[in-house]
Amino acid sequence: MDGKAPQTILTDQNMYLKEAIAMEMPATKHALCIWMIVVKFPSWFNAVLGERYNEWKAEFFRLYNLESIEDFELGWRDMVNSFGLHTNRHIANLFALCMQWALPYLRSNFFAGMTTTVHSKAINAFIQRFLSAQTRLAHFVEQVAVAVDFKDQAAEQQTMQQNLQNICMKTGAPMESHAASVLTPFAFSKLQEQFVLAAHYASFHMDDGFLVRHHTKLEGGRKVYWVPQEGIISCSCHQFEFSGILCRHALRVLSTGNCFQIPERYLPIRWRRISTHSIKQLQSSPSEHAERVQLLQSMVSSLIAESAKSKERLDLATEQVSFLLSRIRQQPVSSQGLDWTEFWA
Repeated sequence: MDGKAPQTILTDQNMYLKEAIAMEMPATKHALCIWMIVVKFPSWFNAVLGERYNEWKAEFFRLYNLESIEDFELGWRDMVNSFGLHTNRHIANLFALCMQWALPYLRSNFFAGMTTTVHSKAINAFIQRFLSAQTRLAHFVEQVAVAVDFKDQAAEQQTMQQNLQNICMKTGAPMESHAASVLTPFAFSKLQEQFVLAAHYASFHMDDGFLVRHHTKLEGGRKVYWVPQEGIISCSCHQFEFSGILCRHALRVLSTGNCFQIPERYLPIRWRRISTHSIKQLQSSPSEHAERVQLLQSMVSSLIAESAKSKERLDLATEQVSFLLSRIRQQPVSSQGLDWTEFWA
């Protein structure tokens, strides 16, 4: 990652990892993978709870998905009382670590949806294809790299074949069309779900922002803060901070405020197609050299995928790239250039 620490990192309950991450990546949010916790529940609680095990598990997940820290802590106390788990060491350990696994404590951190058990199971199944007690670390990394590269190429080819005309608009809103032209199909499908749900919500202008709640509710709701002049919007549900996808509450406020395009900052680069916006970034952004090289690599991959669709496209691409390569070779190499042995290492 070119010396950059990740914003967040998910691990199992390993004390040595906890110490190492705190020492080497102090600014990184360290969280515990919920799937690695849940998978131990049968051995921890089946015998203790007996017939009430499934009832307890349902209550655990209800608490896990709450938004308010206060509601979580009150609910946890009630759960312990209700199921008689006051002296259970696993319950005590879970609560001691709740700031690292419970969503009420994590929603302000970016996880791109990776805290769900479904994603964790899929990743675990993928890794197990290459891992055994005899696997050497270097060999494992090589195998995963080959598999990921193959998967990326297949996914990229599929994405290139899906154009804007094939995407079904569900609301007809200008913001939805704007998002469809910018985001990858995966990211757009997630945002489109929120567009559809936003139609079921009402927004009320308050002195310090907006109150947004479902049309069937008479109380409660989410607080949304919007500063149109600066293109800033935030919601008390923290969905954007957590997943990188704007929530239905924020979209409702934007729609009510006659906003026809989603503000740039809420269309993260990681969710975008290669576009003219990306090209402008490559030309003029002061971002780091390695990031610009990675963007160029992605553009080249797109070029190859599109060119391979016909002989005419391939001939045109070959001619233009040969000309471009000749021009680039004539340019002087900056003394500030990257050490490529370090970049590819």
